[in-house]
Amino acid sequence: MRALLLAGACGALVVMVGCTRAPERPANPEGRRVAPAEVKLDVELKVESVAREADTLAVTYAVHNRTSRAVLLVDGLPEQGFSGPSGVAPERAYVDLSGDGAVLLRMLVRVPEDLDVEAPEVPAVSRVEPGATASRRVVVPLPLRTSLPYPTGPELTRELSQVREVRLRVGYLPDAEGVKLHAGTDSRGQSVQTPEYGQVVTRQQVLDSGPLPLDGVR
Repeated sequence: MRALLLAGACGALVVMVGCTRAPERPANPEGRRVAPAEVKLDVELKVESVAREADTLAVTYAVHNRTSRAVLLVDGLPEQGFSGPSGVAPERAYVDLSGDGAVLLRMLVRVPEDLDVEAPEVPAVSRVEPGATASRRVVVPLPLRTSLPYPTGPELTRELSQVREVRLRVGYLPDAEGVKLHAGTDSRGQSVQTPEYGQVVTRQQVLDSGPLPLDGVR
């Protein structure tokens, strides 16, 4: 996959990249088991650009649904306020700094088996009709910091120059019609739909971008 380095707005450096696809099979609920990038399937994650914008890293991407069924992107991560979740943060991603890489997660993260929580953190979902494309953008602060719903270790902080590779992973449910959704309204008055935790654990599949080129944005 070839990368093209361009000059972005406001002095940002942008790397245009290609796309990868993931198979339509259940992923490990921990989000660790993902599809080989070379497998061609009908739900495709295409990363369009990676940019450093002042003190943030921005990743623009699209999910193409070429199946005959509507799918649900599990991408509506909650926005954290002083008293807890206050709505949906459209550009937020979890950050996992395992090893010497960084993984940006827009998906449900399973509650660890040895951890009791009062209520699991379940992202809101957005519907992508057959043949449609959903365009999205992720923005995370720099330096990168561990940001997970259920911390199981120390919070790590790394400069982008210290990270060997960055990946983006996006969760989706392959059959929107078979998912029970709870409709609600967030603190801004916007309508949101949230599935049940157990449904997402058993049905979520994960799209993986593969390593994203960073030479021009470090």
